[in-house]
Amino acid sequence: MGEMNESSMGKWESICTPKEDGGLGVKRLDAFNLSLMGKWCWRMMVDKEELWYRVLKARYGEEGGRLREGDSHSSAWWRSLCRIREGVGEGVGRWFDSNIRRVVGDGRGTYFWHDTWVGEIPLKNKFSRLFDLSVEKECSVEKMGRVLGAVEGRESLWHRRLFAWEEESISECYVLLRNFVLQENVEDKWTWRLDPTHGYSVRGAYRFLTTTACLGDRHQVVDIWHQRIPSKVSVLVWRLLRNRLPTKDNLVRRRVISHEDAACVSGCGSQETVNHLFLGCHIFGLLWSQVWLWLGISSVS
Repeated sequence: MGEMNESSMGKWESICTPKEDGGLGVKRLDAFNLSLMGKWCWRMMVDKEELWYRVLKARYGEEGGRLREGDSHSSAWWRSLCRIREGVGEGVGRWFDSNIRRVVGDGRGTYFWHDTWVGEIPLKNKFSRLFDLSVEKECSVEKMGRVLGAVEGRESLWHRRLFAWEEESISECYVLLRNFVLQENVEDKWTWRLDPTHGYSVRGAYRFLTTTACLGDRHQVVDIWHQRIPSKVSVLVWRLLRNRLPTKDNLVRRRVISHEDAACVSGCGSQETVNHLFLGCHIFGLLWSQVWLWLGISSVS
């Protein structure tokens, strides 16, 4: 692997793509580190009864069901975790926050304004003006539902009487919550959208962070990386299929040799390319015919 570099093996994006998607499967350390830190962000949401969480809560405090970032004296590790959680400057946008969702049961463990439990974003972002005016910003879904459903007492939710255009936001909020029904004796829980059944995993997060739209033929790449094929042979075939072998036409393109030196190494006079070397050369063609015969292959399309 000492000769591996971007010019000879292809773009790093392709090299770091998982093998099942046509890449070499080399780990991207930045994305892998993010996925590992994302695991801590996930645990801070689902393991709140653990001792380590209580220690962090005592150190940094809690607001809206989440630990505060703290001041400038907080550790770099802790500030990085908070940035990942909030989607600020780490990874693919708000990759963590956009993939979590609060599944509401009885509504007692879900923050009405802060948690993403209805729609795609927290209600404090969707109805920011109402959030600013709310008296109890850490109210649960269950409590807010009781107050909104009551005939009297709604005025106590706000610091002042709402203007007409603010009342329109209330009506819009009612429409959003109209068909939502709480389930008694069912606990609220967090779910990871990429894997609602098993929850967050480092492997799943890493795959999400490194997924590329340029995927190879899955049947083809499975054959390449068969467990009984030596890894050096698999790498050779991978480079062959992507025209990344140091054939003379590629060396000319990289300005390693001149056009005058691009003739086939067999001496047949044709330009040396991958297709010519492995399929078209009449001299090497005799060799491949013997290999196919030895492998029991009658012909190759």
